[in-house]
Amino acid sequence: MKKVFLLVLFVCIALSGCALAAVPSGNQTVAASATTAPQLIGGDIGAYLVTSNVEGANVTFDSDYKGVITGGQLLVSVYTTGTPYRTITVEAPGYAMSTVNITQYPGKNETVNIPVDLVPLAAGASTEMTTAAPVSPAPTTAGSPPFAAFGAFVVLGIFAIRSRR
Repeated sequence: MKKVFLLVLFVCIALSGCALAAVPSGNQTVAASATTAPQLIGGDIGAYLVTSNVEGANVTFDSDYKGVITGGQLLVSVYTTGTPYRTITVEAPGYAMSTVNITQYPGKNETVNIPVDLVPLAAGASTEMTTAAPVSPAPTTAGSPPFAAFGAFVVLGIFAIRSRR
């Protein structure tokens, strides 16, 4: 009876350790998948219309990549109740990067125009561009729960071997 109790106890510890290892704690980050749908926060929607003299320029709001200038413009929808962006950065190969401060915020169903003209770089100047896609943070380790699960499985294995003798 004692062996059965210990066996059940260690199975429970092992399962709870595995379950805890699969769930990140409050101070951990999880890498986002490209197929993850954005979480809707609700509220009214406004927009920024970013215009530029360079076709194909990349547009970033703070550190969030928003898209590419097409037809001289990019329309970016935002929630009016969300945390407001502070800067818009527009960049393209062969042009100096331009960052503008956002001083006007759209209201419900309003569009704020943000003109950003890029200046060509001088000959021989660096034309390197930052990455076009946002970089997700690296996931952190789960800490001690995987070790607890591993330890429980080891003890469980020892009991299984001893019970066969």
